[in-house]
Amino acid sequence: MFKALLKWTGSVVLICGLAACGAHKTTDNGTYKTQNYKQDGLLGITSVNPNNPMNPTYHHYDDDALLMKAVLDQLPGVEKSKFAIHGPNVNVKVTPKAGLTPAQVEELRSQAQMALDTNMPRYKINVIMVSR
Repeated sequence: MFKALLKWTGSVVLICGLAACGAHKTTDNGTYKTQNYKQDGLLGITSVNPNNPMNPTYHHYDDDALLMKAVLDQLPGVEKSKFAIHGPNVNVKVTPKAGLTPAQVEELRSQAQMALDTNMPRYKINVIMVSR
């Protein structure tokens, strides 16, 4: 009796195993669905690893700082800017040009904050105006 039960259990396990191996992903019309990789030369792994240099969203902090400096250089009234990047937080110190009134300095700070928030959405940016 034990041998018959063992044979029956083995047969069921074998049949279930073979049925599982035969399962394929199909579309609604019954055709097989193939797996396609991105044409990146690495079988699609560039979109999986954000720190892969082949990924189009890969950036160094130096690249981000250069982009932020280029954004601030377009604003009139900015004499100098410094950046301190700490993970997702960026502290920006902006030195305004001489001769600006306090209202103009505050307007410049607001413009710098908005420009950096728009161009660098992955960071939480804090703009500080530094007097001479």
